[in-house]
Amino acid sequence: MEETRLKEILKQEAIAFIDSNKEKFVEIAQYIWEHPELAFEEFKSSKILADTLEEFDFEVKRGVADLPTAFVATWGSGKPVLGLLAEYDALPGLAPDGSGNPGHGCGHNLLGTASVAAGIAVREVLEKHNITGTVKVFGCPAEEVVLGKIIMAAKGVFNGLDGVIQWHPYWENAIRYDSSTAAELKVYRFYGKSAHAGGTPWEGKSALDAAILFLNSIEFLREHIWEKDRIHYIITKGGDAPNIVPDFAEVVLGVRSYDMKHFVELSRKVDECAIAATIGTGTKVEIFSKGACYPILPNKVLSSVVYENLQLVGPPKFPKDALKTEKLHTGIGKFEGWELGGEWRGMTASTDVGDVSWIVPTSGQLTTACAPMGTPTHSLEFTKYSGSSIGYEGMITAAKVMALSLIDIFLTPAILEKAWEEFKARKQSLGWEYKPFLPSKVEYKLEVSTKREEFEIEEYLKTFKE
Repeated sequence: MEETRLKEILKQEAIAFIDSNKEKFVEIAQYIWEHPELAFEEFKSSKILADTLEEFDFEVKRGVADLPTAFVATWGSGKPVLGLLAEYDALPGLAPDGSGNPGHGCGHNLLGTASVAAGIAVREVLEKHNITGTVKVFGCPAEEVVLGKIIMAAKGVFNGLDGVIQWHPYWENAIRYDSSTAAELKVYRFYGKSAHAGGTPWEGKSALDAAILFLNSIEFLREHIWEKDRIHYIITKGGDAPNIVPDFAEVVLGVRSYDMKHFVELSRKVDECAIAATIGTGTKVEIFSKGACYPILPNKVLSSVVYENLQLVGPPKFPKDALKTEKLHTGIGKFEGWELGGEWRGMTASTDVGDVSWIVPTSGQLTTACAPMGTPTHSLEFTKYSGSSIGYEGMITAAKVMALSLIDIFLTPAILEKAWEEFKARKQSLGWEYKPFLPSKVEYKLEVSTKREEFEIEEYLKTFKE
């Protein structure tokens, strides 16, 4: 059968399968929405997705990379090996009832379900037409703390893939070959000496003074960082009582930049601010990295395949009453991004999808309208729409687009050849090789050279929950 005609048939069948099972997928997404779970605690969410994949004959390996809520579901054999990324962790404090409990303010209940639906739909049509290839759906925990995929990557979970398609809920229908920023979460623990603040304060050494001096130094540093760099922080511990000189203070801080060489240097400069603060206050500091994710390495070739299928599927089919009462995006955004060899372009937010994109060619972030235009993610409003008919229509559209994109890649080997050519060229142009930044203790000698002592993952998880 002619390739073009075969593609048309497979795509029609994949869309029909998703439509006929829409109610099932909506129920799964609704269940995850009703049972929001934080990073590394997504036991119910990962289970229902893994169970569903097993129901459709995927071989599921659970607890991969020593992460209880991570899984890899595999169907088929031989090349190409194509992957989909499922996420399902919630955010703290974004329950729709305002209770302060977790909630899906980033729509990961939709994200994970659509990826599973797409994988199953592709399996259905490949098996029916006896087409060789392997589909893998990766259950990825803890994206909201940009760590799950980093740990999985370090354990080799994504090795052997030929291509990956990704998506994320948003308020716009688009696919761009943009990048993102690298991000590192760091903890600074300052140690001083307690004393009576009113009686003999000269006998103490204030850890809080060191922390505040550290943060003031960062504010001066901002004048000298790149425009798209980001440094943001909170003081998690500043003492126990105002009449006691604090002997302990803690700052949790995030660093972001889009260039890896500069990112490492910026992270070092922030550490130097902490060290300088201890010199001025006679205190000590311990620095811990909770892990760092890479910026997305764009792939225009794969993104163009997704764009063509987004045009084919079209925007979500919202009910007429929703269109009357909500300002919904019903078009398709412009296809654009970071051109190879050109100036960086992307979002200043971060995602651990970036690590995957440095291992295997990965499409840009497909987004579909799952909420009214302008609805901020990581908000109570987005949580509300993630559990609504609007969110579910966006989810179903995304599942169709991803399924159709995988079908194109399975049937046209030249797509992957070109995608890998671009992948290698981009890495060469940036002059950086991938190595995962796992949680570590950062130590400095007098000449300010760094040494990262990697933690065991189990020990790291304990510190994270502290």
